[in-house]
Amino acid sequence: METIIQSIIEYQFVVPRLLTALFLSSMIGVERSRKNRAAGLRTHALVGVASALVMVTSTYLFNEYNALGAFPDPARLGAQIISGIGFLGAGTIIQSRGNVRGLTTAASLWSVGTIGIAAGSGFYFGAILTTILIYVVLRFAVTLENDWINKKQLTKLIVYTTSQDFSVYANLAHRRNIRILEQLFLGSNHVDDHNEYMIMLSINHDQRRNMQVQEYLKDIGSLTSTTQTKLIDHQDDQGDHV
Repeated sequence: METIIQSIIEYQFVVPRLLTALFLSSMIGVERSRKNRAAGLRTHALVGVASALVMVTSTYLFNEYNALGAFPDPARLGAQIISGIGFLGAGTIIQSRGNVRGLTTAASLWSVGTIGIAAGSGFYFGAILTTILIYVVLRFAVTLENDWINKKQLTKLIVYTTSQDFSVYANLAHRRNIRILEQLFLGSNHVDDHNEYMIMLSINHDQRRNMQVQEYLKDIGSLTSTTQTKLIDHQDDQGDHV
């Protein structure tokens, strides 16, 4: 019992560091969870706390071996976190039919690792300030990009097609200066003697040129493979069928 008490007194700095890493990384995880990302609260909290523990362990090893006359590098384990966490971030990146998703979540995981390193090292100010900045970026950057910088608006439309070559819609969008943010395959139905595929396109376009969307719909409708398109979630709340 005395040994346990002595250990608690000797390593009392461990508790605030791990708890700080847990709280700060959880803040980032909550923001990701609200957006239904693959890596949410639990993943970010685990990465942050584990990173902090690595740095606490580095401090422990340095103190232990330093007493024996050795001088280990306390930053070596932390360096492995920076490079090693990449595999976890790569697992959140999804590439499908020309679209890439998960880059922001991968970056947030890497960022949480650095927050854990700072908290585990006792650099509380840096950890807290970085958490606040990252949270603000994740929370408000999309609005800033779309409404202030690019003056963009989001429109979603569903396309019914007999072709599996979905890249044609991205090519048509590029011609109209429209950016496809997301392209989801919703399913398929067997109609008469052919298959009909349903995809949903989330497009980002300049709100000062709303005719772009109408022209884009006409482009899609002119394709022989397109059987129908439906415009949804438009700011004018209109549904167009081609």
